Amino acid sequence: MTQADTIAEAIKNIGNLKEVDIATAPRKVVWSEGKVRLYHFESEDKKTCKTPVLITYALVNRWEMMDLQSDRSFIRKMLSEGLDVYVIDWGYASRSDRYKDMEDYILGDIDSCVDYIRNEHSIEQVNLLGVCQGGTFSLIYSALHPEKVKNLITLVTPVDFDNEEGLLFRWAKDLDVDAIVDGFGGVVPGDFLNSGFDLLKPMNKARKYAALTDTLADEGRMMNFLRMEKWVADSPDQAGEAYRRKCISKTN
Repeated sequence: MTQADTIAEAIKNIGNLKEVDIATAPRKVVWSEGKVRLYHFESEDKKTCKTPVLITYALVNRWEMMDLQSDRSFIRKMLSEGLDVYVIDWGYASRSDRYKDMEDYILGDIDSCVDYIRNEHSIEQVNLLGVCQGGTFSLIYSALHPEKVKNLITLVTPVDFDNEEGLLFRWAKDLDVDAIVDGFGGVVPGDFLNSGFDLLKPMNKARKYAALTDTLADEGRMMNFLRMEKWVADSPDQAGEAYRRKCISKTN
């Protein structure tokens, strides 16, 4: 295929694009408080595990990564294995949430979701699956409420922040956290955080867009790319006090 053919195919695929769909596994809201939602996933597969799984994802990105597309879905895989799956949707922080702290998320929201599942299924403990920052929250919660957690599973979870191995760890030690939170009026923008992540490996984005024409020329690759980009771009703002507490805890 010539370069002109590649460009023509890319233009055709973009023209035929109707929607970039992510997080399509059927689910319903079973509990909510403020902006926080607890989703319960529906499945025709037989439940072979009587203890449900509660997924806690990071605040800095959206849980939809766990169900990015139908054939690349961690949640759908768990459902097919007979697990009963719930996930916490933290929602989008706004000015009204600027004083929300880590305790509110961990001892408030997570605990309320755990108690809902325990009451709904008449069980004493749940399985807690924490991802990234949600894994850190899950570790803290499990340490405070071990009687409510049967199994704790963590994925890509930062635990030891007292090291110099990662560039992000080194940067964090020199951040003026108070200036950031106060300067943004108590709510740290998701775009600000995304810019910081991009600067960790600045050439990655350049390489990605350098290959964009070839990516868009293949419909399957294009949809994979656009779904990931949609998820990456959907970065919620951060409640200022929770952000302040997290950063101070890491740097101290």
